[in-house]
Amino acid sequence: MTVAILEDDHTLRESLRELFLSAGYSVCAAGLLRDARRISEAELWLVDLMLPDGSGLDFVRELRAAGDVPVIILTALDDEENIIRGLRAGADDYVTKPFRAGELLARVEANLRRVLPDSYSLRSGDLSYSFPDERIHLRGEALTLREKERRLLKLLLESRGQLLTRDQLLYRLWDKDEVFVDENTLSVLVSRLRKSLGRFQGEEYIETVRGVGYRWRLPCRIGGPWT
Repeated sequence: MTVAILEDDHTLRESLRELFLSAGYSVCAAGLLRDARRISEAELWLVDLMLPDGSGLDFVRELRAAGDVPVIILTALDDEENIIRGLRAGADDYVTKPFRAGELLARVEANLRRVLPDSYSLRSGDLSYSFPDERIHLRGEALTLREKERRLLKLLLESRGQLLTRDQLLYRLWDKDEVFVDENTLSVLVSRLRKSLGRFQGEEYIETVRGVGYRWRLPCRIGGPWT
């Protein structure tokens, strides 16, 4: 999927470009309104409000009038009046600078889910995890996983490289009334999933952050259903 960025600060614009490229997205970027209006295809927009050649708020209204593409305002204007104006102009979300990269990626992912087709996939390297049927393919071959392995894989892919702590994973993978669940249980589960996935170009998919948790090492993107 393509994220379009309208941001006049060159350094920030390039940092955002690298952030979303590393997360597996395609990126289009512009520093001026006139250049942004030439971008014809994007699944989501990040829009600054203060621009050299016009108002980002007017551009949000243009985007909303043209269709239902998700729009996130990304600006230093953090007062309530501007937040209300931005949301009433049609923005789906409002993020103020400075922002945290992981939170911004999560907000983009959440807004993209609103416009996903009925069938889509999370793709990373040679791996594809398709929804809603939850089929998994690795290097073109169907991969069968146990339920907990599949749920762990989904959590790691959806995190887009952000660190998931052991406590977070234990809480999300096991019900509170399940017994004999401890950190060793999680370690065994991660080990089983690693064995199922094998290796990719000499690197493991899952990185261990010792004493903290795990994260997915490769870029992950949203795509169409597996064919």
